[in-house]
Amino acid sequence: MTDLDTPPFAFDYDPGAIHYGRGAIDDLGDALADRGCDTALVVCGSNVGGNADLMDAVEAGLDGRLVEVFAGTTPEKRLREAARAVERADAVDADAFVPVGGGSSLDVATVASVLRARGLSLADARAEVAETGGIATPDDPAGLTPLFPVPTTLAGADLSVIAGISAEVDDGAGGTETVSTGVGGAELMPEALVYDPALFETTPAGVLAGSAMNGFDKAVESLYACTRTAVTDATATRAVRLLVDGLPAMTDDETAMDRTVAGIVLAQYGISRPGDMTINVIHAFGHGLRDAFGIQQGLAHATVAPHALRAMADAGVDLSLLQTAFEVETVEAAITEVERVRDALDLPASLSAVDGVDEAGLDEAARVTAADSLLSYAPEGYDLSESDARAVLDAAY
Repeated sequence: MTDLDTPPFAFDYDPGAIHYGRGAIDDLGDALADRGCDTALVVCGSNVGGNADLMDAVEAGLDGRLVEVFAGTTPEKRLREAARAVERADAVDADAFVPVGGGSSLDVATVASVLRARGLSLADARAEVAETGGIATPDDPAGLTPLFPVPTTLAGADLSVIAGISAEVDDGAGGTETVSTGVGGAELMPEALVYDPALFETTPAGVLAGSAMNGFDKAVESLYACTRTAVTDATATRAVRLLVDGLPAMTDDETAMDRTVAGIVLAQYGISRPGDMTINVIHAFGHGLRDAFGIQQGLAHATVAPHALRAMADAGVDLSLLQTAFEVETVEAAITEVERVRDALDLPASLSAVDGVDEAGLDEAARVTAADSLLSYAPEGYDLSESDARAVLDAAY
């Protein structure tokens, strides 16, 4: 097989309108107006809500359409946050959600749109999660409140048809337990998205670095997923080149930041499609480490990605597209480039360097990883057992 071989594919993808570039925030009000929206509820976390440079730019971009800022989201993405966003949207009669910041705010706003369209109370939504494991989308998608994200982190969770949330549900023994759940459907794709590199520069460097590894690995994983297509090969390859060039200097140079943001847009283009994803093994490890230790996804990816890639290479997985993307002669050289980007971002190189991680929890991380649903998109013929996952985690530790 060569990097020009193109297996047959079907590519069903309908992204929101993408506005990219310095000053693109000025397009936000027009994007709402084009879709008949006049009253926007901004959805964000408290740190973003307190960032005057960012919020002033968002308010100006909305051009009189901002009715309220709901600064109540958290990295935990709790179902009750979505329910509260619905309460505020109803109270101010908002006809659009504008999530600002990271993927947590977008996920909360997306779930809020579903709850609002279906008229679900928090109690009803929790009961549905307990009974079915998820939250269904509305029968009539016209009732959804449209989404207009303004990302300011680099995780690349924006061009997506799914949203994750955590919910407290009855544990059947008189108490409660917190479970991970979410919503999914083509109708949940945002209407329009604004990627303004100047706004990313208002985000603390440490936050950008952690999120960047997550977004970077979306491009890497798209190049060997069993669901890859010629379209995702092209966008992911270009994304890797932009990110390798931009990420190391993004906080010091405008051109590097511009390339970084463009790379993140391409990294996520087409990876979240109805019935298909291209993120797989590395993200499964990220979920396992998150559930076992509560660590941020970017930190998890930073430590485990090189070892996961080496394990796949040792198992005979064709990773030749990584050589093309990184413009190197061998797979090992491509993996070395992944490590170089990680080190340039000043992210930890081992799990033992991450606060809260210990060897005693690696069995649980391996168990969760091996059971992760994203492994259904792993490279053709690659099966990750629990013992295989533990071996990768041991190498990362």
